[in-house]
Amino acid sequence: MKRVKELCKKYQQVIYTLLAVVAIVGVVYFALHGFNSFIKWATTDVGSVADWAGSIGTILAFIAVIWQQGRQENITRAVHVEESRPRFSVTYTPKPQAKTKMLFWGNNRTLSQINTMLNNRNGENYRFINIENISNNVVYDYSIILKYHFYDNSLVRKDYWSSHGLFPRRSIIIVPKFLGTGKDKIGNYIYDELLIKFTTPANEIGFFKMTNVNGNRTDSSFGDSQYYFVRGSHIKRVTAINTDEMIKADSPLCRKLDREFSETTGGTNFGAIGEDGKAY
Repeated sequence: MKRVKELCKKYQQVIYTLLAVVAIVGVVYFALHGFNSFIKWATTDVGSVADWAGSIGTILAFIAVIWQQGRQENITRAVHVEESRPRFSVTYTPKPQAKTKMLFWGNNRTLSQINTMLNNRNGENYRFINIENISNNVVYDYSIILKYHFYDNSLVRKDYWSSHGLFPRRSIIIVPKFLGTGKDKIGNYIYDELLIKFTTPANEIGFFKMTNVNGNRTDSSFGDSQYYFVRGSHIKRVTAINTDEMIKADSPLCRKLDREFSETTGGTNFGAIGEDGKAY
């Protein structure tokens, strides 16, 4: 039964077209002749049969044009959805660039602390995490989860940020909750996973997942990335590109990713790096 439902959903446009043809044929025939006169009409009134057949052919051609137009519109909308997807680059930086938006944990974190960190950074100490939208598309809304733990496994954390409006070729800096003092060298923390949930200009929901596959404690700790896009019922024929993956809204994976964001909470404070390199 499940297989039959899947086939019906896949070919529903063809099924609807055939049903429409049958309905039109039935209506035309019964309107003109009635059931009891079918044999007589079909065997004696050859001219009417020919006219009727020509009319049905015209109707079929008209339906075919409508079907093809609808199919082309679906393809056009699907291409628009696929072309509206963003792409992210995740890097570390000891000193963020000017005019970069900054998201930091709302509790136990102030701009004064961040400026202290900015003024006392060197190649061995705390690095900020820079997320850049390297596509030509705006990201409407986004939420970020960072999972990490101390090198000695004394603490496991999951930090959360949420904002909107990441423009093309622009970056944001996320500042995790750990203090980032002079003792917090990059090797003291292991980033496990970065998750981003976002909305595209085509109103498509997507997930970006970047995983630490090697247990590295260096700037290359994030390396294995994957994009997931939720298949929406409002747009047909949308496909995945390259290594991207389409997932259904009711799939176990989509429910798991949604649950990550619904169950994770935290305050997001906002700042920006000025021309003088300070956080405001």
